[in-house]
Amino acid sequence: MIWMKKAKTLLESVTLVSAAPGKVICEMKVEEQHTNQLGTLHGGMTATLVDVISTLALLCTERGVAGVSIDMNITYISPAKMGEDILITAHVLKEGRSISFASVDLTNKATGKLIAQGRHTKHMGNRPSEG
Repeated sequence: MIWMKKAKTLLESVTLVSAAPGKVICEMKVEEQHTNQLGTLHGGMTATLVDVISTLALLCTERGVAGVSIDMNITYISPAKMGEDILITAHVLKEGRSISFASVDLTNKATGKLIAQGRHTKHMGNRPSEG
């Protein structure tokens, strides 16, 4: 459970900017604890942000289920340096009967430059069929 405490500490600096059905925007200042040895946002932290913020977007749907990850990928495009503010924007792309898809963009708040882009696929359990 030590990893859960560490993850909670790392995510304490994430602030919710807005939430709407299927969309969440958060903000975070890149701090030393979020960086790699080069002083830029660590790839693992980026992956954690994609995981957590896309799950928040899924929770902001009518179904409101977090689900469990079955696939996640991140494309790292440009570095975010310590002290920079980033925006994390998650969109639910599709909610199927048992699988949902979300995308997440991490951008530099000041410049709008894309830092990373992630896709997250989650199993949501089986929703009863309508009929």
